[in-house]
Amino acid sequence: MKKDAEKIIIVGAGMAGLTAGAYLTKAGYDVQILEKNERTGGLLGTINRHGFFFDTGPRALINSGIVKPILKELGINWKYYKNSISIGIEDKLFKVASIEDLQEYQRILTDLYPENKEDVRKIINSINELSEYTKTIYEFDNPYFGDQLKNKKYVIKKLLPWTFKFLQALRKFNQYKMPVEDFLPQFTGNQSLIDILTQHFFRNMPTHFVFGYFYVYLDYFYPKGGTGTFAELLSQKFTQEGGQINLNKRIARIIPAESKVIDAEGTDYHYDHLIWAADLKAFYNNLETTGLDTQTISKYEYEKRKILSSKGAESVFIMNLGVNRPSSYFKAQGGEHLFFTPSKQGLGETNRMQRVKLIEDFTQNSKSEVIQWLNRYCDQTTYEISIPVLRDNSLAPEGQTGVMVSCLFDYQLIKMVENAGWYDEIKEQLEKRVISILSKTIYKDIEKDILFRFSSTPLTINKLIGSSEGAITGWSFEAEPPVIHKLTDVGKSVLTAFPNIYKAGQWAYAPAGVPIAMLSAWHAYQKIVKRSKKKI
Repeated sequence: MKKDAEKIIIVGAGMAGLTAGAYLTKAGYDVQILEKNERTGGLLGTINRHGFFFDTGPRALINSGIVKPILKELGINWKYYKNSISIGIEDKLFKVASIEDLQEYQRILTDLYPENKEDVRKIINSINELSEYTKTIYEFDNPYFGDQLKNKKYVIKKLLPWTFKFLQALRKFNQYKMPVEDFLPQFTGNQSLIDILTQHFFRNMPTHFVFGYFYVYLDYFYPKGGTGTFAELLSQKFTQEGGQINLNKRIARIIPAESKVIDAEGTDYHYDHLIWAADLKAFYNNLETTGLDTQTISKYEYEKRKILSSKGAESVFIMNLGVNRPSSYFKAQGGEHLFFTPSKQGLGETNRMQRVKLIEDFTQNSKSEVIQWLNRYCDQTTYEISIPVLRDNSLAPEGQTGVMVSCLFDYQLIKMVENAGWYDEIKEQLEKRVISILSKTIYKDIEKDILFRFSSTPLTINKLIGSSEGAITGWSFEAEPPVIHKLTDVGKSVLTAFPNIYKAGQWAYAPAGVPIAMLSAWHAYQKIVKRSKKKI
């Protein structure tokens, strides 16, 4: 570390904060990360329960031409496994091994909806087209990382041809910006078919994101030891380069005029540059404008209004099971990573008008009425099922299997349940209902072999991680996101009203996941380096 190095404070030790920290320490800056929780990783973590390992965040990771190049550039050596995706609807199941498997998807949908054969064909054609454009973006490692741009042969023979295809893809994406729920009725009037295609995505996601996701299924990978090891590797790299991580430090005040933040215990941390890699609502709720010029205050207040009036995307209900069945059983029943819909009926009005009405009239509903709605939701929703031991055989005791089951869930509803005093009872009911569904469908009689179970809700995510509305991918698309959501403007997404304060992570850009979080961190690092050079 240079004695005269500029001081960087990073708030949040999730993937964005750790990535930015690793880059900045490597570049010789004096970097300190402040994390409000007792561990690093944010949403990304792996826990051990009786020798069974469960991932707390994503069930697997996506490269997106970003993650692996960043790790390579940082000099982080790691091992990972290919993560295969399967899709199951009722008793029909297939593995996504290539784009060509769209034909199998079409066959299954046609079997389920023979009266909509032509609708299905047109939809699959569009999915195929958007998947090819998504492939253009995902299959090519981001050229910004490493020294590739200095290689003329690479630039002429690879980068320039890819750039042309990339711009084509962006133009096509702009044609498919409409929310997928509004787009699909152009193809079919069958609401059940629409639900099956969309209900495991967040509400009102752009059509290009949903249709292109079939290729994204091919981009998944799983780190050895679980997804939490990913954060551990970055933490180790950061500290090895001289960075400092302070845990259990919640920031209570941000004072840009004095270039300092103050934690809940009253400790001051002065900075030359600040990266806010945590929940953005906390940033705008705790920032003080005293001593700032009117122009900066005006810009800040505009940002603040947008951020505080917006809501996070949907959250999830997660249930973890220790099961006395060998992993080979689960390998034959969909494999390591399965999106499973127990009924082709789909959620339909259960998740639209009924959910809205249930929330609006919550105080007028009895506990039994809420449970009845939850039962219908569980019967018709789509589950993401992950089996860690099928990627890494060290992640469960021999002859037994850890099973992770999750589905999208509404934060507002479960918050109302908590306020009514029903939280534990409703949570127990959710666990039992999901287990019953699995026992009757994909994993016959699994309830007889469950050794233990535990679950989390959107409230758990909100309380433990601090994520607004328990969101797992940043902002909702039910209204215009309050941050940049144009792919070509990712670099601008890190800017704030303050020239030496940057934002990064899932709240900086929409939609977001691990790749975007890490990319925004890289952009924040680049902005700091450029600003530092200007000062010299």
